Amino acid sequence: MNMPYKMFVLAAGLAIAAGCGGGGSGGGDAPVVVVPDATISPQNAVEIAADVFDGVEQTGDFGAFGGAGLIGGNPAGSGLSKTSASTSAIAAQKAMQVFMAAPFGPEVSPCLVSGSVTVSGNLTSQDALSAGDRIVARFSNCDEGEGEVVNGILTLEVDTFSGDLFGGFVLVGLSLGFDDLSADEGGEISTVNGDLSLVMDTRNYPVSTFAISSASLSVSDGIDTVVLSNFSTTVTADESSQPAAFTYTSSGRVSVPRYGSVSYQVLQPFTGFGDGDPDAGVLYIEGNLGASITATVLSNTQVQLEMDYDGDGMTDETLIVTWVELDG
Repeated sequence: MNMPYKMFVLAAGLAIAAGCGGGGSGGGDAPVVVVPDATISPQNAVEIAADVFDGVEQTGDFGAFGGAGLIGGNPAGSGLSKTSASTSAIAAQKAMQVFMAAPFGPEVSPCLVSGSVTVSGNLTSQDALSAGDRIVARFSNCDEGEGEVVNGILTLEVDTFSGDLFGGFVLVGLSLGFDDLSADEGGEISTVNGDLSLVMDTRNYPVSTFAISSASLSVSDGIDTVVLSNFSTTVTADESSQPAAFTYTSSGRVSVPRYGSVSYQVLQPFTGFGDGDPDAGVLYIEGNLGASITATVLSNTQVQLEMDYDGDGMTDETLIVTWVELDG
């Protein structure tokens, strides 16, 4: 199960790169799904570890490349991640086209291939961001020629800002709201609801720091609805090396109806380079009755999984799996 919520945090970075701020307290509420704690077993342990790793790693992926987006590079991303990144960039660009500061819109702008984006908001200045700046973008079958058709509402609001916007060296706090924001890629539709907070500090570039958190964010692929709750991730990206080096920590809770809910915490920070898999780090996952998985990164090709199925604190099974297995 892919949990591409990195796309939603990456969107904020591209919104800044496009020259405006983001965030919204106006997102659709993530659905309240009561999912019992998962019973971790030999049959599902690798699948659970893969799902949690996927979500955590993709969030970290954003941090590794967010700085590149801020200075005009090409942030990593695939599938829905690219779609969400483009939605914020589209919203930003359309807003810049129609406003002269102060309230603006609603203004309907055509998308490159078909469909439209209706943009409205309130921006204090063309030259800087200010707390309270707000953009609301409503996508209607918007096709920008990137292989996705986007619908739904994206709300962007600036909480705090200081620094040089156009130079890209900033400290900015953003809130993002997602209200049935969906991307249709060849009939595969993914939809997000909820809110996300992001604090980005690029003032010490080439070292940049990103702090991402949400009380509740849901992502649906039309089959499963994954709810990410009370999660926070802190990422440091160092672009003095090429590819960029990244370090990140994270904790939170993941609910997937087909097996249940688990909590997770990165016990030792993940580290790595570029768009590669981490080469170090330890992730702890806990399910029903204290059953757990401790995942230790051995290299950028292998991960050791230690399972405690009965919650007695003793390892019942140890597996060494490849990143290909976890990423699959």
